[in-house]
Amino acid sequence: MIEIPQQGAAFFASDLHLSEHTPKTLDAFENWLVSVSQENTLVFLLGDLFEVWYGDDYSDSTSERVIKAVQSAKSTGATLYFMHGNRDFLLGDQFAEAAGLEILPDPEFLQINHQVVLITHGDQLCTDDKAYQKFRLQSRDDKWQKNFLALPLEQRLEMAKAIRSESKLHKANSAMSIMDANLHAVAESFKGNWPDGYYVGKSDVILHGHTHRCAIHGTLDSQAPLVPESTQGQLQKGQRIVLPDWNFDEPEKNRPKGGFLKLLSTGEFSLNLFN
Repeated sequence: MIEIPQQGAAFFASDLHLSEHTPKTLDAFENWLVSVSQENTLVFLLGDLFEVWYGDDYSDSTSERVIKAVQSAKSTGATLYFMHGNRDFLLGDQFAEAAGLEILPDPEFLQINHQVVLITHGDQLCTDDKAYQKFRLQSRDDKWQKNFLALPLEQRLEMAKAIRSESKLHKANSAMSIMDANLHAVAESFKGNWPDGYYVGKSDVILHGHTHRCAIHGTLDSQAPLVPESTQGQLQKGQRIVLPDWNFDEPEKNRPKGGFLKLLSTGEFSLNLFN
């Protein structure tokens, strides 16, 4: 179980969706990483760092800049962790080692001021989206991934584009509610019953991204604010914290361009949003 150094801090971000089409977001990520990285700092990138990942044998200017940014952050004494998202689940050891990222299982746990914090990308909590969960189960299979990564790169590029187009169509034709975390799945996860059927252990706080519905949920059924705002507080049992997505290139009205959570070993937190 990961612990935050007493003289340090942990920073959490997710859903940056970096690609060649997001130059402003990539700039913002690089600047943010410089601003938070120092000795005894833990940085957690909880999935969908990239818009899509074709395999570690693919490289472009975006992935190269991310490698340099992570390496620079590590040189300050920071430790950087990566958790797979639904877009970059094929990111492997080759890229992680080149950058200096430690790949985490999903979920993972932190011990903070006598409380257990479960961290996850969040897609597994969206159990109402049956079509996606079916694809997720298939695409996380070792044999499926091995077969996909064995294909020529050009074929993978085309297949990934087709999968992404189908995903966009599915999202457009689905009710917004099924794209959010299922409250029963959240309640069971607090008890340790993970949506995939495994018992992972009880937790006091759940922290995730994926849904793009940034909020501090004080209770199981508390609603997300229409316009999220930066806030500070102390971790409380039963809280669910949802990280914001990042979009500096085509920001939506009344939504933050991005943000992150800062967490201290005392359990104090600050949700910092870029408006």
